[in-house]
Amino acid sequence: MFFEKELLSFNLFEVVEMKQKNVDMHNKGRNYNALSYRFKSDAVLKTETEEVRMQDNCVSYVPARVDYLRSAAVDEFIVVHFDTTDYKTKRIESFVPKEPERISGLFEEIYECWRKKELGYKYRCARILYEILEECYVQNYVEGAKKTKIQGSVEYLFENYKKSDLTIKEIADRSFMSEVYFRKLFKAQYGISPQKFIVDLRIQNAVGLISTGYYSLKEVAAKCGYRDYKYFSVEFKRIMGVSPSEYSYNYRG
Repeated sequence: MFFEKELLSFNLFEVVEMKQKNVDMHNKGRNYNALSYRFKSDAVLKTETEEVRMQDNCVSYVPARVDYLRSAAVDEFIVVHFDTTDYKTKRIESFVPKEPERISGLFEEIYECWRKKELGYKYRCARILYEILEECYVQNYVEGAKKTKIQGSVEYLFENYKKSDLTIKEIADRSFMSEVYFRKLFKAQYGISPQKFIVDLRIQNAVGLISTGYYSLKEVAAKCGYRDYKYFSVEFKRIMGVSPSEYSYNYRG
């Protein structure tokens, strides 16, 4: 679960306040994650596979590239848009904090910081987002929680997804199980095949590297585990909707 991750790295995009009534909106898969605090809400978020109901004082996480319908009579929230390569899922997640005032205060603080845009505001907003993530983790932490059967493999995947010769069998071996069984458990837990999960991680990492402006596109491909630049370009466009060169041009523009 997103809120149980002990540590995440991220690129912060924006912070937005929304106060809406009688909402009926189709949100097509966007290339960023959304973390929100709902002050007042009866929203229902529907994907092809699930229906998640929001409520007052709940925190929700919507992963990148997930299509969903949002319906609500009232929906008032602050949302943080960001990307991360540390967590992948296709599921919308939410929880009601045990101490909502602590998290709601942090969301209000990060919004005001972003709105005022004073000198150094992005650093302050990043610091506040880490405090939000810390608070979410603390309020979701369960002492002595059992590890999943594939946790060792998942940790190995995150550590090695940039290796061009990484195989699913190699990952499955870390949990002492067959590749077929690992694929089954992985998809049940993350809603996506391990191979697609790896590709998504690589492309998200590529987006971050391109955004720095420090590397050529061929260097980016190599750093993300692609020996063949053409194949990298095809995968990038399939996921991002534009080629690496188009993304680079538009980002820098």
